[in-house]
Amino acid sequence: MDQKVKNHQVIIKICCVIASLVLWLYIFNVENPMRETHIVVPVQILNKDLVAKSDLVPVEEDNLTVTLTIRGSASDTYSIKPSDFKLVSDLSSYAVKKGENKIPVEVKSSPSNIRITNNDNLWVKITLDDLKRKTVPVKIIFDGNARNGFYAFKPSVKEKEVTGPKAAVERVKYLSARYSIKDASKDIDANIQLQPSDSSGVIVKDVTVNPSSLKVTIPVKKIKTVSINVKSGIQQNNKGNIKDLVPIEDKIDIAGEEDLISNINSLDTEYVDLNKVYGKDAIEVKLVVPKGVTLVNSSDTVKLKVNLNNKNIQKELSLNIQTINDNSKYSVNLDINKVDIVVSGEENIINNLKVEDIKCSVDLSSIVEGENSIPLNISLPDGVTKVSQSISSVKVTAKKKVLEGKNVN
Repeated sequence: MDQKVKNHQVIIKICCVIASLVLWLYIFNVENPMRETHIVVPVQILNKDLVAKSDLVPVEEDNLTVTLTIRGSASDTYSIKPSDFKLVSDLSSYAVKKGENKIPVEVKSSPSNIRITNNDNLWVKITLDDLKRKTVPVKIIFDGNARNGFYAFKPSVKEKEVTGPKAAVERVKYLSARYSIKDASKDIDANIQLQPSDSSGVIVKDVTVNPSSLKVTIPVKKIKTVSINVKSGIQQNNKGNIKDLVPIEDKIDIAGEEDLISNINSLDTEYVDLNKVYGKDAIEVKLVVPKGVTLVNSSDTVKLKVNLNNKNIQKELSLNIQTINDNSKYSVNLDINKVDIVVSGEENIINNLKVEDIKCSVDLSSIVEGENSIPLNISLPDGVTKVSQSISSVKVTAKKKVLEGKNVN
């Protein structure tokens, strides 16, 4: 029973919706009553050139709109669009000043089947700022990459002029232009659009660029990897102890016409006087780049590492004297247990030299009872030379050992 009641209620609701829709269609299409509504319409600014003569310019003029109250039949007002109206505000009609100005809006055209009820009370607020001009560089941004083995170069473009409200123009740092070079393998003739941009790359509105577009040629050239040849000389007194100059990056990519770069296997540096490199770990020198050749992703300089010849230095060490070939018949006593020596060699070898690397000993294989003068034997590693030593021999006193448990008559 409850289910039948619920079904009955649903049917009633559906019938009500259908009846309402039919009634609305009847009123809209047959009765078509008059109705009033609102529509937002953009306003066009006229005679901007007149205020420009006073070094003034509108700010954010593209965002100027007014709200029209329109009256007409339901079908007509329903189909009306903002583009059906033409509204203008003439800057020559009033004396304007820097800052905010309230200017009347005139309806130049509107649909004939509707009426604007607030036609006599249309105003728009226009902000004027000082007109400013300046030239800024052009920054071309490539999208994608040229074909493998080729490189696209940024064309050289002169600075261009931008004009507009002072606050907006001061934000402009450069003109940006994007162009796709994907899979390019030859020069490209391109028409690029210039966009005023701030330091973060954001487009600045209300700024006029003259011209707004440019025709440029984007050079796309073959790439070749070549070595760097260091040109150097003059070191008569060798006070810098310089061995050679070595490029930190020994290869560099160049680009140019294929018939030109095919004969180039290396680039020379400018001449380096070694006497002027004294005391430096690295230097930066210019590359000699042939005409028609361009460096890829590189400046025209290269860093060179200054390699020095190893200097000979000295070092003093104190060595423990060891005994070898001990004779079991004797107990021995050395009058001195250490020797001081001075050694020399290349700086890197001597700096790493340890006491453990040197053998210092006396050979007891030929000693006799009593005092013995035994030569000191010092064995040095390769690359190390002995300069001096504090003693050349050691006095060794030998005594026969007394065997326990043996009677001595």
